[in-house]
Amino acid sequence: MGKSKWYDMREFLSFLEARKDLMHVRERVDPGWEINGITRIGLQERGPAIVFHDIKGADYPLVANMLGADRRYLWALGIDKWSDFNNEWLRRTARMVPWRVLKDAPCQEQLIKGRAIDLHRICNVVWHQHDGGEFPGTLSVSVTKDPESGVLNAGIYRMHTLSRNSLGWGAPEYTHGRQHYMKYERLGKPMPMAVITGYDPTVFIVASTRTPPDVDEFQIAGALRGAPLDMVKCQLSDIVVPATSEWVFEGIVRPGVRKIEGGFGEYTGCYGEARSNPVFEVQRITHRNQPMYLGAREQWYPSESALSVGKSSQAVAFKTLRELVPGVLDMRCDVSYEAIVKIDKLFPGHPQQVMDAVWGATYARYKHVIVVDKDIDIWDYDSVHWALSTRVRADRDVNILPRRAGQWLDPAVSLREKGWQTGFGIDATMPTEEYAFWGEKPPRMVDDPEVVHKVMAKWGKKLHWQKHR
Repeated sequence: MGKSKWYDMREFLSFLEARKDLMHVRERVDPGWEINGITRIGLQERGPAIVFHDIKGADYPLVANMLGADRRYLWALGIDKWSDFNNEWLRRTARMVPWRVLKDAPCQEQLIKGRAIDLHRICNVVWHQHDGGEFPGTLSVSVTKDPESGVLNAGIYRMHTLSRNSLGWGAPEYTHGRQHYMKYERLGKPMPMAVITGYDPTVFIVASTRTPPDVDEFQIAGALRGAPLDMVKCQLSDIVVPATSEWVFEGIVRPGVRKIEGGFGEYTGCYGEARSNPVFEVQRITHRNQPMYLGAREQWYPSESALSVGKSSQAVAFKTLRELVPGVLDMRCDVSYEAIVKIDKLFPGHPQQVMDAVWGATYARYKHVIVVDKDIDIWDYDSVHWALSTRVRADRDVNILPRRAGQWLDPAVSLREKGWQTGFGIDATMPTEEYAFWGEKPPRMVDDPEVVHKVMAKWGKKLHWQKHR
């Protein structure tokens, strides 16, 4: 295991620099298309993180693709490989680590207020060709506080620049941040909110995590880091934010105010529709000396959201599943609604119980669930597809559940049906109970593990062509 306690984003970027996994673009770039194109190519080719130093019309540099490759996501947590990820997350987060509040913090070294606030000068990127405008809020974390319980929430929601000091706030109704706002709206009060960007990578990861209600994501960050996260109180409210953030935007979301924001190219690889959403009114900005903004191009995998949202939510779903159903060994989830679960099948109906638990008890709204046996490598799609091809009989093993709660951005659902989905579950385990019913034995596998073990003991270091994952 490697390093998981980062002081700030800058330390992580220095780590990437030492690994030769950071690219500096010092030539002036056009935010209307060049950042879009460069980040798109970089993601598809599993390229390095990128710093754009000179952006036309903006006064500050931009970091992109920071966690846009599997290796960088795992480095951020100090984990060696995906097959270790779920259990390592569960081990570290068995006990939350409360944050601590500092009196002074780097994120408050400089102040912008009043008419000096101009969001266009800070991040003015059009991330996709047909976006509705500038979207600085692709990786910005909205920090809110439940007016009843006082619990903090950190969530990443799209934000569209509407004016020099206002942003359309695209938090769907099923998110915890939006539910905080709904409580304030019922009280007829504006909701205080802080938006942060340019944070250490563990903050990025936990803010993307789909957790149960009333979970403080910053305490999860402390658990993953193995040390308390340093926080500081905002200047206009009692909300606290990570002390080493590059930028903090403070303000309010007024009750009953809506404006059209979007459309926007989303993590599904399709454009999400323009919607009437609440508005974040920026009243004060603090930032570090020589700050850097953090942004991201949303798209299909590979992308930062596919990794940060998909994998962190996967770990939380795996924890929930293990608590509810016996025999759950591992889980692989895609942000675009797919869950693959490896089990040690213990009884007839075990795979179906797993599917029910995924649909009924996890918070990421997976619509497709595939359950496989313990001999399948879920981190190798060829292995999963082999199980689908050789262990599934459609009339017996495919389960369809209509009218389930879904995600708003699912492009498979028409606009009038948004928020709904059909659950599709596949039992791709060997039908041992059916063989037993007829007094037969399942076919023997050709895996030959004893022979493989002996060969690896003698020849492993000499087999240079072998893949190490």
